[in-house]
Amino acid sequence: MIHICNSSTYHSFFPLQILRTKYGSFDVAPDSSSVTALMSSVLHYAAANQREQHRLLADADKIAKKFRIPEKRVWHIKVKAFADSKQWSNLRLLADSKKSPISYKFFALAAIRGKQSSTEIMRYVDRVAVAEEKYDLLCEAEMWKQALDEAFKLRDPRRVLNVKTLCNDSDIQIMADQLMGRIA
Repeated sequence: MIHICNSSTYHSFFPLQILRTKYGSFDVAPDSSSVTALMSSVLHYAAANQREQHRLLADADKIAKKFRIPEKRVWHIKVKAFADSKQWSNLRLLADSKKSPISYKFFALAAIRGKQSSTEIMRYVDRVAVAEEKYDLLCEAEMWKQALDEAFKLRDPRRVLNVKTLCNDSDIQIMADQLMGRIA
């Protein structure tokens, strides 16, 4: 974690007071000891201040650039902050902006935990490269039919049986039995 409380560079570039004055709120930059927490606060505040959202997102990027936060860390911070503050359109824009330096698994988990629609969840699950991770995400989302299909693609009877055990839908349980016969 990058700490900022004793950094003279921080105070010369992005003092908490300047952010607070610029946006007229203490909430945009509460007292913090890390750049990560500051960036997260700015991103969270963007949800509450739609009019200034574009500038707040740009300020978060300036913070990341100034303090040389690694790109993967920036993306993790953004995914978490957007999900926590229910900024689903910003999460979608981030995922679509360019090739993600982090796995789309984290986008999918955010959508699942945020109780988004199955369409929104699949937007990210479909972009996950590792088949085993895709299967795990589909199980976590309780998307049993898709999880069963993924287990069959993996030719993994243990995963097919797992779906059958976890799912309460008799049609899917019958399909699982049929797939078990085709795998064996």
